[in-house]
Amino acid sequence: MTTRDSRERTVRSAALLFRERGVDATGMRQIVEHAQAPRGSLQHHFPGGKEQLVVEAVEWIAGKAAEPLEASLEADPAPPPRQVVAELFDRFRKLLRMTDYRAGCSIAAAVVDAGSASDAVALATANAFRRWTGPLERALARGGMEQARASRVALLVISAVEGALIMSRARHDMEPLDAVATEIDLLLSAS
Repeated sequence: MTTRDSRERTVRSAALLFRERGVDATGMRQIVEHAQAPRGSLQHHFPGGKEQLVVEAVEWIAGKAAEPLEASLEADPAPPPRQVVAELFDRFRKLLRMTDYRAGCSIAAAVVDAGSASDAVALATANAFRRWTGPLERALARGGMEQARASRVALLVISAVEGALIMSRARHDMEPLDAVATEIDLLLSAS
């Protein structure tokens, strides 16, 4: 295992644990064990401690969340916005099933636990949501929606996904996510 592999696994493990347990409830020792990384690697790779790891985990998960949306922008022919949004909801359905409703969103977890967090974490979470909404906004605009409205609808979709994800986790069922997906689809079909 290379040093880079160890570092990347640690960031990924942090993001995965944060989405299930939250930032405050996830200890550095748990992250290292999950990543199967040497304990001493934390000080080497993350001299800024947990704060630095939270920032990097949020940046990593934002990239993962944005990847399929960005890929849809590159597709030829481009999928219609309704399909792009439906696939976003499908990814969260799969995540909930795969983790037996334990996983949420690492970005949201960092925001929730940000009461005592630094400006760096707050900035990272704001940037993460921008990175996620940006390609969705572009997909909506490419589908014919006026730019200002595309921006608002992208925010609505991400906000609705996050809220429905929390409710589905709490209820341990897909009904909130499915209901929100249906209503968002109806909104988009009327656009």
